[in-house]
Amino acid sequence: MANGQKSWCIANPLSNNTVLASNIDYACSQLDCCSIQPNGPCFEPATQLHHASVVMNLYYQVNGRHLSDCDFQNSGLVSLTDPSHGNCTFHSGTTLFADGALAEQEPSGTWCVSKPGTDDDLLLQNINFACNLVDCSPTHSGGVCFYPTTLINHASYAMNLYYQATGKKKSSCDFRNTGLLVSNDPCYGNCSYQYSRQ
Repeated sequence: MANGQKSWCIANPLSNNTVLASNIDYACSQLDCCSIQPNGPCFEPATQLHHASVVMNLYYQVNGRHLSDCDFQNSGLVSLTDPSHGNCTFHSGTTLFADGALAEQEPSGTWCVSKPGTDDDLLLQNINFACNLVDCSPTHSGGVCFYPTTLINHASYAMNLYYQATGKKKSSCDFRNTGLLVSNDPCYGNCSYQYSRQ
């Protein structure tokens, strides 16, 4: 990444609730997680994905922003786009390599995923928009990306296809400020996220 590139850690939208709960428990055993408690600035939306993203980012930032600090057993993604929304601020800093050195090279690839905390109506609009322009059949029943059957999973897949198909322009991942560029591949199981080298 370019020197001084800000980064955040979010939960992979494709992670299941068991993994997300484990990530929350782990991070909160070491940090103050009051921001995701009722009346906290990051409580809403009250989903495992959103809460996990908030505390995983806090852990990532507090521990020096090493790439390994966002791994969480392969369920974390380093975001190059600020996932903050409303009153919920995701703090940021410069990304570091595993050995602590500043990351000074561009990521080998970028993918587009849905921002944790995005309203279901907006996710559905993103799916409808993208799937009118790209082939989303892998997210249909029987497809390799059907599971988990959540709007954020299907939206992330569709948004990434659109982003890759339109030349990986940053604006192609905006989706009314509901998309995030991430620097590690969000694929899981047999579901591969398209990547174009442009």
